[in-house]
Amino acid sequence: MICWGQRKVCGMLCKDESFCRCGIGECIRDFAKQDRFHWRETDLADAVHAANMRGQEFLHNLDSMIQIQSISKGIEYETQAKQSIERVEQQLLEMGYTVEMMEVKPTVEGSEQTEYVIFAEYFSSPAKTNVVIYGYLDVPPIGPEEQWTHDPFKMTRLDGMLYGRGVATSKGPIMAWIYALDAWQKEIGDLPVNVRFVIETSHYQGSHGLRGIIHDRPDFFRTVDLIIHCSHLWIADHAPMVPTSHTGYIYFVLEVQENKAASAEMTARTEHEPMSEMCQLMNSLMDIKNGVLVKDINRHVMPPTHKDWDIICLAEVGTMEFKETYDIERLPYERTKQDYLKHKWCLPRLSIHDVLVNQPTSIRNLYKPTRIVSKFSVLLVPDQSMEYVRFLIKDHLDRAYRRLKCVHIARIRVVDQLAPLNESRHDIFRKSFKYAFNRVFECKVHIPDTITISLPIVNELRKFCMPTAHTLAVPFASVHHRPYTGDESISETMYGQNLELFLTLIYEMAMEAVDCKCKVEKDYCFKSGHGSGRDFRHVVDEGQNTHVILEMDAPPLTKKEKRETVKRSEDAKDVLLGEDRERTLQ
Repeated sequence: MICWGQRKVCGMLCKDESFCRCGIGECIRDFAKQDRFHWRETDLADAVHAANMRGQEFLHNLDSMIQIQSISKGIEYETQAKQSIERVEQQLLEMGYTVEMMEVKPTVEGSEQTEYVIFAEYFSSPAKTNVVIYGYLDVPPIGPEEQWTHDPFKMTRLDGMLYGRGVATSKGPIMAWIYALDAWQKEIGDLPVNVRFVIETSHYQGSHGLRGIIHDRPDFFRTVDLIIHCSHLWIADHAPMVPTSHTGYIYFVLEVQENKAASAEMTARTEHEPMSEMCQLMNSLMDIKNGVLVKDINRHVMPPTHKDWDIICLAEVGTMEFKETYDIERLPYERTKQDYLKHKWCLPRLSIHDVLVNQPTSIRNLYKPTRIVSKFSVLLVPDQSMEYVRFLIKDHLDRAYRRLKCVHIARIRVVDQLAPLNESRHDIFRKSFKYAFNRVFECKVHIPDTITISLPIVNELRKFCMPTAHTLAVPFASVHHRPYTGDESISETMYGQNLELFLTLIYEMAMEAVDCKCKVEKDYCFKSGHGSGRDFRHVVDEGQNTHVILEMDAPPLTKKEKRETVKRSEDAKDVLLGEDRERTLQ
């Protein structure tokens, strides 16, 4: 049978009850965009005013979160990490969320710290946009004490600035989202969108715990329309950048082991020791002047567009600042800022992570290790094929092995990989972001075409969402405020504006019409939630809400046959359904 609904726009083929049943009740598709929600500008103004009135309360709560030393590296900070996640869990429970907190034991070699993850959901109405907000509560180590002029684990307010570890990169953004949603709920009584949180305490350790458990919760993400996370991509004054593409990666392990069957004459030469051959193989992959040396590594990569070049030229990012921040002497492509940012944001990169040497058994072979393991990765950009890049790396190392006339046993393998994520350039939520930034900051938001952001866990979350879902990174702080620097800070004015931005984004996202989700979740249109009577199910006139199901196999009846059927048939197949009555035509 085919369901046409009240406005005759559904047209979904229903083979059985596992598909859309909106012909029997109500479906989002049956109603025009303006009939699905009745949120007003005054609601947004009231929510913003309420948040401003509670500004000092929010900052006090943020200070208490900053004081928790939830450092992501070290088992001695495990209790602090649990304390931070429990505090957020309690706050979300008080706001009416359904919360599940998971404790994940370490699964990665070298990690001893237990990880904690929160899955929280506030469902209001099936007519509203489903948004997932990703955040984290862990912070990196503070580094050298001389980099800090203020206590990193106490929020210091000085000269209009807020100082503290995590105030601009981890705890500050996720707590601002919670404060914005709390202001909406307490002032208006409901949320304009359905919200789900994914919050973890192992972001700076690679999110291994979260990646290991999201595969068991596909239902949590199945109907999601948008994934939001925060970034530090205010690339200049009045110039926020919102990238929509995310990098992928391939993680390789190269192992060189002593070949005992090789001739003594060859192995006695220094250049044919296992460590020397490993160094020569790794050096063949890249150098400090020319970057990645793998041939055709940039094949299939989309070149930067004119819009991207305008953004790169606008960005106030210099190579000298980057080298001073991370204590680096030289960078590839450091000749100009444009060249450096093009390779950093738009092209694949290769990074060497670690070189491991086996422990010597005696003092005689202390400087001649027999087995060396190197770990490196290739960062992929959208449109690159993982299979093709794997072939390039293996073929390049194989050619280098032959050219260098290596004699020891060398093996390469892939231990992890993740495909890059390239979102549509015309997703419906870009307009929401443009309106929101214009309202709050009175500036233009820059949305690039090929510039990417690296946050692998977002790629993992996106796998389980609707095919039409999108991911967007909200700029929260300046590009100069990197997470590993000392005296991490954000201006108090900027933090207040970000809070207002989040309030406005919630409103603007609610104005975008989303599609029926009955294809991915049975009877989704019939789900009930915390809705306060503002959604489409309560707005439509019940007297006009009539739906008719017509069987495809039944031939159309003449007027005479219809009259006779109404008079004598005891099992007529035409059924008239409504919210307040059900009557079989007899």
